[in-house]
Amino acid sequence: MALTLLPLGAAAQSGAEIEHDLEFRIEAAGIAGSGDHAPFWHTSNRQGLPSVKPSNGYMHFAALGGIGLPGDLDAGYGVDLGFGTGLESDWYVHQLYVDLDYKWLGMSVGMKERWNDKNRYLSTGALTWSGNSKPLPEVRVGIPEYVRIPLLGGWFSVKGHVGYGRMTDDKWRREHGGGSYVDGILFHSKSAFLRFGDDDRFPLQVTVGLEMNNLFGGTRINGGVESPMPSDAAAYWTALFPFHHVEQQGNEDGDNLGSWHLNFDYNLNDWHIGAYYEHFYEDHSSMLGIEYKNDTQGDKDFIFFGFRRNWFDGLFGIEVNAPDNVRYFRNAVLEFMNTRGLCGPICHSTACNTEGMYVIEEVDGRDGMYNHGIYSTYSHHGYAMGNPVLISPAYNGDNGANTFRSNRVQMFHLGVDGGITHQIDYRVLATTTRHWGCYGAPLKDIESVTSVMLELSYRLGGAYDWKVSLSGSMDFDSGDLIGKNRGVMFTISKQWKLL
Repeated sequence: MALTLLPLGAAAQSGAEIEHDLEFRIEAAGIAGSGDHAPFWHTSNRQGLPSVKPSNGYMHFAALGGIGLPGDLDAGYGVDLGFGTGLESDWYVHQLYVDLDYKWLGMSVGMKERWNDKNRYLSTGALTWSGNSKPLPEVRVGIPEYVRIPLLGGWFSVKGHVGYGRMTDDKWRREHGGGSYVDGILFHSKSAFLRFGDDDRFPLQVTVGLEMNNLFGGTRINGGVESPMPSDAAAYWTALFPFHHVEQQGNEDGDNLGSWHLNFDYNLNDWHIGAYYEHFYEDHSSMLGIEYKNDTQGDKDFIFFGFRRNWFDGLFGIEVNAPDNVRYFRNAVLEFMNTRGLCGPICHSTACNTEGMYVIEEVDGRDGMYNHGIYSTYSHHGYAMGNPVLISPAYNGDNGANTFRSNRVQMFHLGVDGGITHQIDYRVLATTTRHWGCYGAPLKDIESVTSVMLELSYRLGGAYDWKVSLSGSMDFDSGDLIGKNRGVMFTISKQWKLL
C-alpha cells in the first residue's frame, strides 16, 4: 500500500467553496524467513519500511488529506507514524509533510514518500532516486506535474524542481563508518524534464530530462578528529551549480551525481507501450562522456569516449500496460542494467623519469558509483537511495562497513502483475544480476544474485476496504553479497475515507 496523497481533482474553485479530502490508513506487515537476511524483494523499493533481518515486522498509521481553496490554491498534508520489531528503531515517523500548490507551481515541506518515473511495483527502480530508502526531510519548490507550454503549437510540456534537505541517518553512519563518517549531511536535489507530444493529437510522446542530487555539508569525523565541511550559503550555491573547471573540482564540494533520462511512450487502442533509458553519472566524465588527459607539460586534452564505453552504462527498460478490460494481465516491465564501464579503471598515475623529473599522466575515470571518499555512500539508513540492485550497505551486516561492495553489475529483470479474479491480484518479480565488485576492490570471482517473488493479494471489497497480501520470495547467491535467503511476507491494510 503506497502512502501518498491522493489527487484532489479539480483544484481551482470558481466560488468560495472549500473542498476537503481526508483518509486514514493502517498497514501491518510481517516477514518470517531463513538465511542471512530477509529476501531481496521483501526489502527493496518499500521506502525503507522493512528490515534486512530475516524476521521483522512493522505497523503504521497515516492520516493523509488535502484542502482545495479558492483562487487556484491547494494544500495537502500527511502524518504517518509507526512501530515495529527487528527494525533500526522500535518506533518512527515515516511521513510528516505539508504541500502547497498554486496553479502549476508547487512547494512541499517535510518528510514524504517520493517516487520516480518508473513503475513502482514492477521496476527495479531509477538510478538516482528509486523510493528504496526512508523519506528524508526536504523543502522542494517547482513544477510537480507536466505543464503544457502554450508555444510552438502546444507540443511541449515541462516539469522540474529544486530542493534542499537533511539526512537523518547520523547514528547509522556512526555505527558503520569504521571511525570515518560524516554527521549532519545536507541533501540537494533538482530535476528538469521536457516532454514533446500531445497524446490527444498523436500517439507518441518523447521525454528527455536531467536529474541531479548532491550530498554536502556536515561534519567529517576521521579517527576522532572533527572537520567541518562547507555548509554556508556558498555551499548551497555550489550544490545548485556544481559546474567547476576540472582542476577546481574537489570532494569538499560534495557527492555530485545524477542521471539523464530518455523515454518513449506510445498509446495504441488503449494499450500503452513505453521504452526508457536512464544513464547514471558521478562526475563530468560520465555525465558528458568527456574524459581529460594531461600531457607531459600538464596541458589538458579533452577526449570524447562516451559512445565507445561510457553511454552503455545505464538502465534500459520496456513497459507494457493493458487496457482495463484485459483480465489476467495488466502490466509488464522488462529491464536490463549495465554499470560495468564507469568510465574505465584508470584514475591517476604519476611516473618519474631517469633524471628525477616527474612526468604527469592523468586520466579521468574509475567512477565509484554510489561510493564516495568523504560521504561514504549514497544511501540513507543503509539503503541505496538509487537502484537497490547495487546491494545496499545494510546487507553488510550489523558490523559491516558503510560501502557498496559491488557497483559494477549486469542485470536482467522481469516484473508482471494482473488479476486472477476481480478480487485476487498477483505480482511476479524475477531479477538476476552478475557482480564484478568495484574497480578499487574487485570481487575474487564474478558473483551472481538471483531473486524471485510471487505475491497474491485479496481485496475484501472496494478500494476503501481490507486488503490482504501474502508473498513468498527467495534469493540465490553464488557468493556472500546477500546470502541464500527465503521467506514469506504477510501484509494487511485498510483505508477509510473520512472526508
